[in-house]
Amino acid sequence: MNAIPRHHRSRGFSLVEWMVALVIGLILLAGALQVFLAHQTTYRETQRWARLQETLAFVTEYLTRDLRGAEGVHWSDGELRVTRDRRIDWCGADPGVHTVRYWIEDDALRCRSSTMHNHELIRGFRPGSRLEAALLPDAADPTGVRIDLVFQSHAGEGANPRTHRLSFHVALRNRVLARIQSPP
Repeated sequence: MNAIPRHHRSRGFSLVEWMVALVIGLILLAGALQVFLAHQTTYRETQRWARLQETLAFVTEYLTRDLRGAEGVHWSDGELRVTRDRRIDWCGADPGVHTVRYWIEDDALRCRSSTMHNHELIRGFRPGSRLEAALLPDAADPTGVRIDLVFQSHAGEGANPRTHRLSFHVALRNRVLARIQSPP
């Protein structure tokens, strides 16, 4: 018979087999780590875009709602003043005809009525930016307003901030209807 001598029998894994197994394990671990890091980056970007979208939606809805029913709109030096008859408390103003002022301070949109303290509406603006507005077609008798805003978003701690610009137009509904209803 061909019996294998005792000293040639294998009892477990050789050093080469262990090294190959370790290399394969490290490759699999590196792949899993890469998938985790890619997922984390995607999650941070998704959260950044969601926060930005929420901020944009709030600002456009809030300003549009107030501007559409405005009886008077004035803009100077980064401050938008909207006069209208409001049926609810708005930025510290009781119901009735009041002027509310909007401006950006630090990184927040703020509003104030008469001498009341200012209210922070929402954060997310680029520090040092201003609320820019253009009364359309002219400042003497506007029927619309173009608002220009600069936002800033962060993907996470230590990430470079990104700047986003938004311009939108709002028709002054009451003024447009008054022009349509009055004879030329």
